Amino acid sequence: MRHPKVLIIDDDSAIVKLLAHELRGAGFDIVAAVDPVQGLMSAKRESPDLILLDLMMPAGGGMLVLERLAIMGRARIVVMTAMDEPGLKEQAQSHGAVAFVKKPVEPKAVAALLQQLLPQQGSS
Repeated sequence: MRHPKVLIIDDDSAIVKLLAHELRGAGFDIVAAVDPVQGLMSAKRESPDLILLDLMMPAGGGMLVLERLAIMGRARIVVMTAMDEPGLKEQAQSHGAVAFVKKPVEPKAVAALLQQLLPQQGSS
């Protein structure tokens, strides 16, 4: 049985390690990228089921990456951010995000959210 694959795109390696540890324990396979370019390349190469994307990366890369990932249409995207700008959640959703997580993240809550977002397996 294949484990669902999650791509974590975040320039904060401590957050990546924290989330990767929790998500592996919850049965996910993890791929990580620490910058926007690496994230896009990993999304194309790895075909993840879900993507956790930090919006606040160098050069405003998070929103641009979100737009490009949505165009690729390969995975459901959950955005993470500490930013608290009015309309940010709506902007992210209009660019393809299916969920929004405020930082600092609670790894167990993120794992539970990702489980809910997985496509349900049909019984056969």
